[in-house]
Amino acid sequence: MEKKQPEKKVSKVLEILKKEYPFEGVLLAILGALVLVLGVYIFESRMLVITLDHWWIFNTQFKIRVFSVIVMLIGVAALVYAVLPFLVPSFKEMGRVSWPNKKTMVNHSSRVFGFIIFLGIMFLIYDSVFRPLFDWLTRV
Repeated sequence: MEKKQPEKKVSKVLEILKKEYPFEGVLLAILGALVLVLGVYIFESRMLVITLDHWWIFNTQFKIRVFSVIVMLIGVAALVYAVLPFLVPSFKEMGRVSWPNKKTMVNHSSRVFGFIIFLGIMFLIYDSVFRPLFDWLTRV
């Protein structure tokens, strides 16, 4: 007869921390961007001025700059950590892509640029035709 092993009790807090949530990457990216902007504002010291000069970390301008660089690095690290899971599969997929040769690339690029130039000319024509009409309507 098999002997039953006692069940390991897992902390509820650890279960919650180990569970992956779909929105946590987006939330981390948003918070990382906010922290990065905050670090830039502290670094520039025009929009956001630190007045806690009696604290040891903020008593000189150099220490404030170092603190703002650390805050910016934390923001960049959070952004990279949030975006990296989306980029890693794309790096693998880029290896499987069949890239066009030079002739095909020149052909497709010239078609795109030709179409852009065509649209630009069409908008210039429309503007030159309809502007007098709209100017006359706004004067009336």
